Amino acid sequence: MGKFNFVISLLLVCASTSPLFAQTNIWDGVYSEEQASRGQLAYRANCESCHGSNLGGNSNTPSLLGMSFMFIWEGRSLAELYTKMRENMPSDRPASLGTETYQDLLAFLLQVNNFPSGAQDLKANSPTLETLNIIPAP
Repeated sequence: MGKFNFVISLLLVCASTSPLFAQTNIWDGVYSEEQASRGQLAYRANCESCHGSNLGGNSNTPSLLGMSFMFIWEGRSLAELYTKMRENMPSDRPASLGTETYQDLLAFLLQVNNFPSGAQDLKANSPTLETLNIIPAP
């Protein structure tokens, strides 16, 4: 019986340290600084005219910062935000920017809302995008 318990314990330890079981959240650094920098340039070129240079929005467009951003997006997944951006923005030419540009814009939005950066670029085709929810700081 001791050998059986040891094997089960070993399997549980291995499974819990496997990347498949790793619990990543938005505060683990899910985009890179370089990606956010590219996103800032894309924002200036494609988004600033409606959302403003300070991302504050106006009477026709939502703010993309702070409490206003969290009010709309808290609890929702990055996949949902990415899809909303990709399918609807820019409003005068939706879905026109390309996958990498939308990924970079998403990284920029995370950066300006004080979510930490990491070592890897955020990828839209990553299955973790569905599980990464926009949540307040722990």
